[in-house]
Amino acid sequence: MSTGNPMGIAGSNATCYHAAMEQRALVFTGGKGPLPGFDLSLIPECSYVCAADSGVDTALNMGFAVDEAIGDFDSISALGLLDTIAHTRLPQEKDVTDTEALLQHVASKNIPSYILVGGGEGRFDHLLHLYTLFATYGPPDLWITGCETLHLVRQIRSFDHLHNFTVSVLPALFNGKSTVNSKNLRWELHDFSISLDHQSISNRCIADTMDIQVTGDPVFVSIPFAR
Repeated sequence: MSTGNPMGIAGSNATCYHAAMEQRALVFTGGKGPLPGFDLSLIPECSYVCAADSGVDTALNMGFAVDEAIGDFDSISALGLLDTIAHTRLPQEKDVTDTEALLQHVASKNIPSYILVGGGEGRFDHLLHLYTLFATYGPPDLWITGCETLHLVRQIRSFDHLHNFTVSVLPALFNGKSTVNSKNLRWELHDFSISLDHQSISNRCIADTMDIQVTGDPVFVSIPFAR
């Protein structure tokens, strides 16, 4: 895979901030994130890079400089990583998770959108809680785990270079209800209902491009790294 160095990927003393850049946060959390070799060019430029607890490890391992970190830091690999990062240390006994505290922080900065890295696999209770947070703080424009990318679609979106890829369509909100139409899926979606109890799982793209049209709440188009 490509491992290029687009703006926002840290070299020495680098950061993900650019004055003319669209305001968007890059949020790293615990749980499994992308493996080495992930194509970093897939992550759009971000104006603010932040991490919750062991999300600091993921960010640094991927080559990103972290502007700010939040958490009780009970799962970070080494507290010394925080020596050069602005951070807020939370008590271990608290009413919100580290990730929710970070999303609250992003919201307080009036940053309108974010990309989420991590949070995949691992403990199911953490994954389920993370998913439910999207109804309160909004879903990420892009969610990258260790196994897939999940792309937010609010109305209409086209995807390229997907021939023969597995594709699933899921609710982006646990309480979301949507109607979806598609073009170039093996099993086309025609006024197909998407909700917590009805999804399109392991469909397949039969052309290089795929179109998704959504009415109602936003959905995730999930594309696993392995075909």
